Amino acid sequence: MAGRPKKTGQWSAPDTSMLKRMYGMCKRTKIAQKVGRPLASVNKMVAKLFPESTENNNKPWTASEVAKLKNMLGSEGDEVQWARIFKRSVADVERKIIGFQSDVAERPWTRESLADLKRLFGSRSNFDLTLILGMPEKQIVAKDKKFCSSTNDSERTTKMPRWSSEDIETLKRLHPITPNTELAQRLNRTTKSITSKAASLGLKKQPEHLRKMGRDNVDWRYNRNQCEEEENGKSSDSNA
Repeated sequence: MAGRPKKTGQWSAPDTSMLKRMYGMCKRTKIAQKVGRPLASVNKMVAKLFPESTENNNKPWTASEVAKLKNMLGSEGDEVQWARIFKRSVADVERKIIGFQSDVAERPWTRESLADLKRLFGSRSNFDLTLILGMPEKQIVAKDKKFCSSTNDSERTTKMPRWSSEDIETLKRLHPITPNTELAQRLNRTTKSITSKAASLGLKKQPEHLRKMGRDNVDWRYNRNQCEEEENGKSSDSNA
């Protein structure tokens, strides 16, 4: 049975609103399925709504930005998507996520934090919850056995192989000078897994590498635009 024909042409307000809600939390393929459009159409709209920042945003993070980023941790989104949303560099987003680790401390439960625990439990790992709530894992697990007692990370999240001693040593050796996306490919893991493990080990990127990442992002955007202009020129010539 053939599937429904995909939508073409101008985006409707509801479809645009759906993309804005899902981007940063879901993969683009899932967004394409949800709005019933080709992936290329979704990619084009993402580029329009969430253009890559051409400048390093060194402004302090606002409380609303921090809350929004924390809500995205552990979702299907990644640092590249989040950088587009906040108009920041990927390195800046990674630094902020790593910084959440140092904020973890025992603190009183509030109505808001309890609501967050109930809303996110089952879709986030214990480690993600510690960063989101800013509380140590033992405090979260002890709070409500109904949600936490008999469930472990592997039951709640995508199953990943255990970290071997060799993988950990590779991560320690390469993390300071290697983008997380490359580490994810090398170790056959998700970027979220790399970020979480690096934070738990207290690993940080070397300052020079962070600066290089910023320069590489600018060069990549420039070269990509050059290629697109050349391709557009070739298309125009062939149609002439």
